[in-house]
Amino acid sequence: MPGPLPHPALDQRGFILVGVVTFMLALTILGLSLFALSSYEAQFFYASASREQSLQNAESGMELVKALLAQPTARLEVAHQAERQIGVTSALAYQQRSGSPTDTTSSGPVDWGSPIVIAVSARSGGVERTLEQEFTSQTSENPYKFLVACGGSLTYDQSNSTDPSLMVMAGRAWQPVRAAADTVWTREVAWISGRPVRADTPPLPRGDAFVTAHLSALEPSGSSGSFKLDDGTQYQIKFVNTDPSAPAFFRMDPNDPAARPSADHPENDPEYTQYDFYVNDHPITLRVRGTVVWVIAAGALFKNVVNVLSDNSTPSTLVIVAGANGRDPRDTSRALWFQGGLQITDSNMRVFLVSEHDIAMMLMNQQAKLADHEVPNVSIVAGGDVVLQGPAPLHQFTLRYAASPMDALADDLLAKHALPALAGGGGAVFVPVAQTWLETTPR
Repeated sequence: MPGPLPHPALDQRGFILVGVVTFMLALTILGLSLFALSSYEAQFFYASASREQSLQNAESGMELVKALLAQPTARLEVAHQAERQIGVTSALAYQQRSGSPTDTTSSGPVDWGSPIVIAVSARSGGVERTLEQEFTSQTSENPYKFLVACGGSLTYDQSNSTDPSLMVMAGRAWQPVRAAADTVWTREVAWISGRPVRADTPPLPRGDAFVTAHLSALEPSGSSGSFKLDDGTQYQIKFVNTDPSAPAFFRMDPNDPAARPSADHPENDPEYTQYDFYVNDHPITLRVRGTVVWVIAAGALFKNVVNVLSDNSTPSTLVIVAGANGRDPRDTSRALWFQGGLQITDSNMRVFLVSEHDIAMMLMNQQAKLADHEVPNVSIVAGGDVVLQGPAPLHQFTLRYAASPMDALADDLLAKHALPALAGGGGAVFVPVAQTWLETTPR
């Protein structure tokens, strides 16, 4: 017979509910704690990201200061132009003036023979950091200081003669050399000074953008100059700049018949419509006073010799910048084509021929081939190809670049924006001094 049943336990109904509520309360506390921790983590991450971003901004600001100082004629105070850019709050470039470490200056021309210190502060998200570094500096090579500089090929056309003495070159040459065939021209001409070829690729002149920016320039007519046909045999354009402190820009409207001077049936010449400026078989004289820049949007072709003279025998400079013709099937990239060569008999005259595309200096005209041509102060800079050609036997074509005064003139023209800016070069090179990078952020 079974024993007696145990005494009934106390009433425990609702225990599970209390347990669940307690468990939910614990989870809620844990969740709120995790939420608070994630918020703190986000704040820590934001502060860390701001600190890193301000460092990146300061380093970017230092690169911007170097770019501002890159022009050979730059002044130390241009460093301030980086302020308020990409988070930069302060930018300073300074150099020592003497042996004393405290004798420094942050204004005036850059002394390229002395180290330069750049200090930049930048802010991001309320965090500011300051960096400082010392650099040695030197001006880099400028293609406008070469007799010929091109980004494509440099070739010599021997159609008139294979005699090297007919084509005389005096000055440095800069072209990309990838194979021995690229320098064959050095054996086909009389290159009397400037050797050897600089064999890397020169900076590209931004000629197209330069031309586009000056398409509203004056036409060389009226008080600015004149265009005429002298005695039916020779054309003349007069470019007059009366301001010695600044360059004057000129452009001839390609829709103006004066832009294609041709005495006899120009419609018979296909080039008449293929180039924005075209001259038929007559010589042309360009008379220049002061610093003059002639921009040509879509190519210029001169079939006979181009004579360049300084007006009133005053020291003068002619810069011709042209875009590609785009219409001549023989070479749509050709921008300047001197089929009769170039002649400068005036020692006061300097000439810069510039294009982002191709330039040809070829004595193809029969009359032009039977004369000597001398160009004492010229620089040919092309982003594309350059083709040269000499005259008929017994005559010479001489191209010269004189470092004095052309080098200083090239720097001055770049500073005054009378020459196209250079892509990726032509300014200064900054080399960091080892163990000088430091952060001077106030603690």
